[in-house]
Amino acid sequence: MQGFIKPNRKVNYGLDLAKVFVGQEIISQFNVTVDESVHSLWSGLMPTSSYPENSREFTGRLGFHEMFLPYGFLLNLALSLGVENFAHSSLLHLEVRNALYLNPAFAGDTFSCGIKITKIQATSNGKHTVVCSDHVLFNQKGEAVFSLERVSLFPKFKPCVLNEATNLEVHKNHHFKEQILARARGISLENKIDDFQAGDLILHPFVRPVGKSENLFWATYFKNTHPIHFNYQRYKPGEIIISGGIVLSMVLGISGREFRQLLLPQVERAFHVLPVVAEDRLGAFSYVKGTNAIMPGFEEIHVVTYGLRNVDTEPELSDTSFPEDLFKDLARPADVENILREKCPALVGKICCVAEWKALRKKD
Repeated sequence: MQGFIKPNRKVNYGLDLAKVFVGQEIISQFNVTVDESVHSLWSGLMPTSSYPENSREFTGRLGFHEMFLPYGFLLNLALSLGVENFAHSSLLHLEVRNALYLNPAFAGDTFSCGIKITKIQATSNGKHTVVCSDHVLFNQKGEAVFSLERVSLFPKFKPCVLNEATNLEVHKNHHFKEQILARARGISLENKIDDFQAGDLILHPFVRPVGKSENLFWATYFKNTHPIHFNYQRYKPGEIIISGGIVLSMVLGISGREFRQLLLPQVERAFHVLPVVAEDRLGAFSYVKGTNAIMPGFEEIHVVTYGLRNVDTEPELSDTSFPEDLFKDLARPADVENILREKCPALVGKICCVAEWKALRKKD
């Protein structure tokens, strides 16, 4: 038929599942330069109780020229820069592990991301494939500034048997934490410090939605290509999902207010239980697993935080008795829901994510 052209080409995103192998290295298609306005926008969205992320004066006393870019921002950048040529073809983002701030990152830096596939295995029912990957965020000098491990659920596929050499070095050290701790020695932090001990359970009063426009802005900024996060033509308003990194950062920010002032957080493990849609209200409660005195005046606090959706935490949960099993090591989202159905039905369908994390804080 003359005079008409039908679509004959489609651009594919995500992994080519016919060519995936353990050891495969994937380089993000994007470099992103972060300016001070983006830092301000993020700080207006996410609560933060970290001195190095809030105070130029404090970071100057630590010996740095500028405030650090927020931990949660870098976590999202490390996750999202890999969406176009990695996670776009996945079905679910299952878990984040060992999310580490490795070197200081500042407004004005330009970031890229490298990904290395470390493990591929079939699910227990054989219907899907789980892929574990290391994600490393680099600045314009080639320095690794952030790293994390991601666990993703993909459609069933058979990996290639290849052992190609890769150049991506995965960084999983705590040198930056040790550096911050050493530099913070002797610096006075003049704020009210609460003592916490193992077994403390805290209801965090802060409850905040991630609005539609906020979600659209950050989905665009982070180069997220999956339509479930922004396509209102395809999905109804109540079906637009907030990305897991945004949810995790908000829950950590909400919980951090009561543990102020934090120096350097570190997510050891986090997974999502139920999706969060645009305009859902996010809250949190936390259980203190333990504290460890690092040196005089400083401690590392070990916390497990549960993110809530559409619950006014303090007034609605003040008389709730939480089952102890909820604060033991849980393997998967189904474990959370099973415990709730059996022992705390009022919270069924309310918990959206679970995060186990540590942070340095001033003790006295």
